[in-house]
Amino acid sequence: MNKLKAYLTLIRYPLFAIPLVATLPGVILANEQLTWRAGVTLFVALLGYWAGMIKNDYFHRAHDAIANPHRPLPSRKLNPRDAFMVASTLYVICLILGFLVLNYKAGLMVIVLIMISHVYNALLKERGIWGSISLPMGIGLLSVFGALAVSGSVPTLVWYVFAATTLFDFGTHITTTFKDIERDKSIGIATTPLQIGIKPALTVSWIVTIAACVIALLPSFLGNVSPRYVLWIILALGATCVTRIPLIFHQTEKNGYLALKGSMIASITFFPSLMGIAMPLWQSAAIILPLLGVTIALLEMVKPEV
Repeated sequence: MNKLKAYLTLIRYPLFAIPLVATLPGVILANEQLTWRAGVTLFVALLGYWAGMIKNDYFHRAHDAIANPHRPLPSRKLNPRDAFMVASTLYVICLILGFLVLNYKAGLMVIVLIMISHVYNALLKERGIWGSISLPMGIGLLSVFGALAVSGSVPTLVWYVFAATTLFDFGTHITTTFKDIERDKSIGIATTPLQIGIKPALTVSWIVTIAACVIALLPSFLGNVSPRYVLWIILALGATCVTRIPLIFHQTEKNGYLALKGSMIASITFFPSLMGIAMPLWQSAAIILPLLGVTIALLEMVKPEV
């Protein structure tokens, strides 16, 4: 039981909805229905996300020993080698499901996503802005993976999703580093705010967030699609503004956690927003709102662990 709790901490289970909502638009826009392939696709995305979280702690356990000694690996609740093997096994399962159960294009995309995750965790996480853009690119590509997995092709609308999700998560990644800014500074981790400065980092986060919203709105202006999905973009932007504005004035751990919570809420409404083009508002709400409610509840329960 203790090991199970430790692994749940490693995978940061309150964030389970992120890979799901990032993958769903590709699935829905490419196929417009949920089939068994959709279920396998979402399962692969979730397993891969969890594997990446475990590898994150594995590669950064030396820093965690100083800044977060209570984490499962530095506290020796789990053996680092065992954690590495679990993460690697999850990646192998993703590859098997991608190539043998879905299709070769999905399998190739799994390889790309694993490569991005590994490069981020092993090399780029502590390289400031390079880390802040590499991980969001992987999150954005989950929509492309979703489309390839269920149909073997990528509709034009999914590329809008990819661009919007990548930019939105880029802004989110920068913002969420503020909650640990003092600890990162003390142990020499070069996050984006520490690399380019606090005000420039905040400025970049706002610019890319607004750019993401503009890209997400483009289909409603350029194409013959229903604008009903715009509601989710408005909600995401509202949550972002309310929770991120305090960081402009005070870059404290408290405001950092507030921004983190707002970013998760915004991501869960923004990432899947464009799937609303292919389904009625009530159907998209039936998917998004339960995931949002569970995420908020879990974030309240385990705030210090995320």
